[in-house]
Amino acid sequence: MDENRVCELSQKRKVALSKDRHNIYALRFSPDAKELAVGFGNGAIQLLKPDSGMLKKDVFVGHRTQEAAMCLSYHPCRHSLLFVGNADGNIRIYDMELPSDPVSITEENNEINALDFSLDGSIFATAGKDKCIRLYDSRTNQLCNMYKAPDYSSGDDQSVTSGHTSRIFALKFHPDDYHLFITGGWDRSLMVWDKRMAKGARRAINGPHICGSGIDIQGNKMVTGSWAARNSLQLWDLRNLKVEKTLPFPASEAQGEFLYAARFCCSDTVIAGGSGTGSAHVINFKTHQGRQTAVAKGWLETCSQTPSKLPCITCLEVLGGIYLNNKAVQTVDTARNGKLIAVGGVGGNLHIAELL
Repeated sequence: MDENRVCELSQKRKVALSKDRHNIYALRFSPDAKELAVGFGNGAIQLLKPDSGMLKKDVFVGHRTQEAAMCLSYHPCRHSLLFVGNADGNIRIYDMELPSDPVSITEENNEINALDFSLDGSIFATAGKDKCIRLYDSRTNQLCNMYKAPDYSSGDDQSVTSGHTSRIFALKFHPDDYHLFITGGWDRSLMVWDKRMAKGARRAINGPHICGSGIDIQGNKMVTGSWAARNSLQLWDLRNLKVEKTLPFPASEAQGEFLYAARFCCSDTVIAGGSGTGSAHVINFKTHQGRQTAVAKGWLETCSQTPSKLPCITCLEVLGGIYLNNKAVQTVDTARNGKLIAVGGVGGNLHIAELL
């Protein structure tokens, strides 16, 4: 994406789906961006064509007795394989090239909220309600390690790196490192793990209150979306695990921000959304550095929201928003280096947009 101009969010379409009444909990573009997988509250999975919004396939029709499809991930090397983590503790693996039933893996007494693959696709990891992190061999689908949550009543290790103390909602492997991944959840801690280590996290720091897919990584930066009224969207430097800056998210005092989801679009742009405003916004976190340049080149008009009539930093950084009619945004995803965006949540409300 050209860093010498200010981009704008162009909404392509709102897509109505047959399962919308069950709410959308997960979205994932295929690696080639030719498919968009959508996960619903009754466990249904639908595949769409992003460019047209047309339904391509009902992967699973869902049922009123089924739990929500909470997370979706395509295998990074075998693109026909779609992995689904469900709130009933089941992982279902669908091969889009075969008509056969999915392979199923059950995690007893768990609700799976997050699933992601290592860089080379050899390992996938899950996390959820039981506070444990499980690593699976993606070739055999066999469990190869489990980082168990600490049981303080039995004298387990009580150091901050021993594990999470509440539900985990986000897990993200580093896109440029074969071994590192980061988790976050209700216990307001971010943990950095190394899959080569038999037990315990490498680092643990006080962090945001993660209640959805609110962690993403690109290069040496991490973005987090916290379910908090203020200062919910933060950019971190992974080299020192410190907050580099808090990003503006448009919300009134009465609404609050309360983010569930956050993702990078490209190296200088993120998208985030949640329940406070019932919207998702695309934010460029580098544009404020070139504010005067943007004004001088006529990229921005003067801002009527400030008494001085000068361009305000918030207006300069927020490139556009998608509004879900006061319904919570529960999931977002991006593709094509951030130029293609999907947003969904309560009531379905699937929107597919472009960043131009």
